Amino acid sequence: MRRIGAFCLSTWLAAAVLFFGRHSVPLIALSGVIVFAGLDLFRPDSADQ
Repeated sequence: MRRIGAFCLSTWLAAAVLFFGRHSVPLIALSGVIVFAGLDLFRPDSADQ
């Protein structure tokens, strides 16, 4: 459950970065890094199944 919450937090953080840095290319890139880091860090491991 914590993993899902952390993933949701990282995606909402990326959305907030996109919202507040609307026309800033570095912030758009940063939001992509946040999303992909969240996908990588909080994905379920095969050992958890």
